[in-house]
Amino acid sequence: MYSMARIFALMTVLVFALSGCQSHQAKIDALQKEYDRLNQQFAKDCSAEYLKVPPTLSPKCVDENKQMKDAWDRLQAERAKK
Repeated sequence: MYSMARIFALMTVLVFALSGCQSHQAKIDALQKEYDRLNQQFAKDCSAEYLKVPPTLSPKCVDENKQMKDAWDRLQAERAKK
């Protein structure tokens, strides 16, 4: 009886550990999608501004750049948790 309880406990811990890993990967995937979306939007809206001499960014592009960098930081922080 003790052996069965021990096996059940170990299996329960294993199931929770695996579901935690999947949840972690799901967070990484969602953050990666958000970063990719923001990066594409920034490239679409602001790539021409980098071609100016000297490169200057409009307030809209500065805001988009900040959002993109924040998304990147969140993605890297989540990856570091692994």
